[in-house]
Amino acid sequence: MIVELLPTGKENAIPSEELVNLAKCNSTRELQQVIASERAAGAVILSSTTGGYYLPANKQEIKEFCVTLKNRASNTLAALESAKRALEEE
Repeated sequence: MIVELLPTGKENAIPSEELVNLAKCNSTRELQQVIASERAAGAVILSSTTGGYYLPANKQEIKEFCVTLKNRASNTLAALESAKRALEEE
């Protein structure tokens, strides 16, 4: 399990490439799939914008992670909407 390999605290985040090796994954994509599965099962695995993964040290780190994901989701939805509008114009 990935969660067992992770340190606590953003400052201790493990880079994706290193975690791929520790977790014995074949690729970063495979690592992301395993992390997604563990998150879906309830694990609170955070990631930094620099590509490192870690467990939260406190609620503030969780809040910051939530803001980052919300912003990313907003940008994705904006891109989706513009693409959908382009399809409707055809």
